[in-house]
Amino acid sequence: MNNGAYTSWIEISKPAYKKNIEFFRSRIINGAEISVVIKANGYGHGMLETAHIAQECGIEIFCVHSLEEALILKKAGFHTRIIILGPVMRETIPAVVENDLEPVCYLIENLRLFEKHASIKDKSVNIHLKIETGTNRQGINGLELVEFVKELKKCDHVKLKGVYSHFANIEDTTDRSYAKEQIDRFKREVELIRNAGFSGFDLHFASSAAAVIFQNTHFSMIRLGISQYGLWPSKETYLSYITEHGHGPEHILTPVLTWKTVIGQIKNLKAGEFVGYGCTHQVTRDSKIAILPIGYSDGYDRGLSNQGYVLVHGKRAAVVGRIAMNLTTIDITDIPDVSVEDEVVLIGEQGDQIIRAENLAALTGTINYETVSRISSHIQRIVV
Repeated sequence: MNNGAYTSWIEISKPAYKKNIEFFRSRIINGAEISVVIKANGYGHGMLETAHIAQECGIEIFCVHSLEEALILKKAGFHTRIIILGPVMRETIPAVVENDLEPVCYLIENLRLFEKHASIKDKSVNIHLKIETGTNRQGINGLELVEFVKELKKCDHVKLKGVYSHFANIEDTTDRSYAKEQIDRFKREVELIRNAGFSGFDLHFASSAAAVIFQNTHFSMIRLGISQYGLWPSKETYLSYITEHGHGPEHILTPVLTWKTVIGQIKNLKAGEFVGYGCTHQVTRDSKIAILPIGYSDGYDRGLSNQGYVLVHGKRAAVVGRIAMNLTTIDITDIPDVSVEDEVVLIGEQGDQIIRAENLAALTGTINYETVSRISSHIQRIVV
């Protein structure tokens, strides 16, 4: 696929993505609509690339973190609904109104500014009110919510398009008790809003994990995050699913992303020679090493130094020495017939071997979300 054009690139599988979307469509109850979260450059997969494929799948709602991300979509010609999930700075409110975006709103001062600027433009702005149910990040409840709703009733140009919340503890456990408490809180606050005279708004609570294992959270919309890319939110989510539904190929999400690079140089070392900064690796036999044009500035974690591995000719090759800013060294002593510019897989399949984002995350003490979302945006994404 590379054809010599890049030293490192990402391949995004359109069939895999479509398969994942269809899996979630098969899980949805009550006719809930799917929105896709494509913030953080599509969790490292490419925001625009993901948006195009999602649109082909009939997705009509995109969720992003910021105005900046929303404007990238607008500039690229997307006219779907775009929800901004992150904080909206007050000086950006006119741009939010002008571009018909759907912002989160939970501050009365912001609500007043939305009303003011929408009035000036003779437009309506659709807001999503976030309810605090136990994550204690964004959102309001209780008396704050009561006062917000009172102010919202005074608005002529601000419309309540959605009410939502976010789970705090649904991915990292098989115990759903805290999630159930959050749902109960959510329903109570939604009832307060309805009793104030509001109706017809979207309700959305379900993340990827909830969409898979907790169907009564689907309400009228789900926010599909990491699982649209074929990655399980956690091993607990996967365990909960297969415990309930059994384990079979038709139930497995398909990773969308493959990360590749090439061999830039090959060297022969004598036993006892050192590799890389700090002399952290010393070969104990005559060895053959290969240098890859990839490093931590590209998102290949420095924590993989002397413990990571890549795939060359369908075989594992250990990372040796410290990963540098733009270079990584691997041991290819036991892999025959390797040449300069041969393809190397960092994440993905080659032959009968596979390296999953979860494998790298385990080695670096993090989660698959971080592993993929930190892949640098300067690396070319290619839809295949």
